[in-house]
Parts: sequence; C-alpha cells; structure tokens
Amino acid sequence: MNELFFKTFVITFYRAFLGFFILVILVFGVFMEMKQHLMIAERLLQNSTGFYAILLIFLAYTFAQKRFQIRLLNDKHYRIFHQLGFFTWPQLARNFLPVWLANHALILVYSVLLTYVGIGVHAGGKLGVLWLFLIGIFLADISILYFKLKKPFPESTRVRPAIFKNLSFEFWFLMHLRENRTLLILAVKTISIFLLNGFFYFYFGGGYDLRWLEFGLLCAAYVHFPLWLEKDSFESEQLSYFRNMPIPYPRKVWQHSVPILFILFPELTLLVYKYGAIENLSELFFLLILVLSLNMGLYGLIKLRDNQERVLKSSYLAFFFLFLLVIFGVHPAIISVICVLPFLISIRSGYSV
Repeated sequence: MNELFFKTFVITFYRAFLGFFILVILVFGVFMEMKQHLMIAERLLQNSTGFYAILLIFLAYTFAQKRFQIRLLNDKHYRIFHQLGFFTWPQLARNFLPVWLANHALILVYSVLLTYVGIGVHAGGKLGVLWLFLIGIFLADISILYFKLKKPFPESTRVRPAIFKNLSFEFWFLMHLRENRTLLILAVKTISIFLLNGFFYFYFGGGYDLRWLEFGLLCAAYVHFPLWLEKDSFESEQLSYFRNMPIPYPRKVWQHSVPILFILFPELTLLVYKYGAIENLSELFFLLILVLSLNMGLYGLIKLRDNQERVLKSSYLAFFFLFLLVIFGVHPAIISVICVLPFLISIRSGYSV
C-alpha cells in the first residue's frame, strides 16, 4: 500500500513541480556552501521577523502541496482512493505519514539544519515553536485529507471566476501558473527578490558602480529561466490550437508583454523602491527597461530553439555575452535593444502563439 501511495502522491507531486525543485537545488545546493547556509540559519534564528518569515514560507509550501493533492483526488482517474474514507483518522495518519514526510522533505531538512544551529546559539524557544508548527502542519494536513475523503466524490462542474468572468488571453498563462505551478512561481520570486536585495546591499555599501546592479538584473533574469521554459511549453502544448488563427503582430507583442510585465512587477517595484531617488531617475529608467528586455530576450531565445539542449547551450552563451557587455560598460539602452531582438523575431510568424 505504501508503494502505491508513494507512486501516486509523491512521484506525481515532484514530477509536477520539477522546475521548482531543480531551481531550489541549483541555487541553494550548487551555488551556496554549507557555511553560508549556517550563517543564514543563525541570522534567521536571531531575528524574529526572519524566523516567522521562514514559518510562513513553510506554510505556503504545505498549502501548495495540499492543494495539488486535493486536485489529484478530484480527478476521475483517482476515484479509487476515495475508498480511503473508510479508514479511521489514526489509520489514515499512519498510512500517509511516509507520503507526508517525502513530500515535505525540503522543509524537514531545513528544519533539521535550523535545529542544529539553534542548539549552538541557545534558541530553544524558537526551536520548540518550529517543531510544534511542523507537528501542527502534519495534523492539519491529515485532518483536511480525512474530511475530504469522507465527502462524496465531486461532480464535474465548470467554475467561472467570481471577478474576471471573461478572462483575457493575456492572463491565461498567469492563471496557469497560479493553478498548476504555484511552488515554481513562489520559488522564482523569492530567490529573485532575495538575490536583488543582496546586490543592492553590496552596491550601497560602496565600491561598486552601476555595472554591479546590471549584473544583478542579469542574474535575476536567469532565475526566471524556468518560468520562461514553462511559458513556452504552455503555449506550444495547451495553446497549439491558436496557431491556426493568425494574429496581428502588434497584438502579439501586447499579449506577450502583459504577462511578462505582471510576472516582473515585484522586481520592478523593488528597483523603484531601492533606486528611486530624484538624482537617479535617468539611470532608473534604463534599468527598468533592462529588466524587461533581459527577460523578454531570454524568453525569445527559448522560443527560437526547437529542443531543450539547444536552449541550454544558447542561454549559456547569451549569459557570458551579456556579462561581457556589462563588464565593458556598454550602455543599458544598447544591451536592452540587443536583448529584445530575439523576442521580436520569435513572434514574427502570424501562425505562432
């Protein structure tokens, strides 16, 4: 039974959010050393705001996992699992404990790291709150599952949005991210904002010029790489029907620009907040344009390539090319023009989405 649960609720979960886990492993496992993790954990335990922020992140992860699991149980192919409704609460908890541990391995590993650091800095109170919080999450998770299985299998219904009854085409990808890639968008935004904050911290600390911020924006753009891969996959697979409906070029530019602008809104807001002084307005303008252009260019590069291997090679070359442009002090306006060209070329066909 455990093997069946594992294949159904664990492997399916990790496969659905593969981009999120690859991004997390790449950033926190490859680009960061253990001593950096220990330093961050110590700061989190010493700062109450940081500690409760981590608990909030854990809660968001758990919510996304449970939401995915419930949607899985609502699928007609998983109707057989509603027979688990005959289990008592202790039986269900005992059978689903391995599933819960596997799906929450990421936050459990980090909780063990926080515990190791917390013992050294004598943060026993916060460690108690942390593990009580995890136990509470588990009990709430199993309780929600228990009451869900006790209910009759839901009939298929068409749910119309309460506010946006006629959702424009420009927002379809954003809705796809919200419904199916919640963890991915949360991870990308968290890492991107954290990364940009770090670049601003060192910039205002002195010794760096504008090229440092430009390099930070380039790194933040590549953090969004999984999102642009997902956008291309969503359009090529789920929106392939629209290739038979030619769309005017200006309309296509608008339809692609709107979701990109909404996705990058947190970074644009942070840039204005951190660098929005009156004397920096001209530089701020070009940096805002650079943020949009870098991400548009990366998306265009993905769209122009027909397989993932070519996409990866092209993205590596593009990163080092843009890095050299930044290092040699090429004006952000010129870099922006170079970046936006692949995007404009990639949507030139009337029969592409």
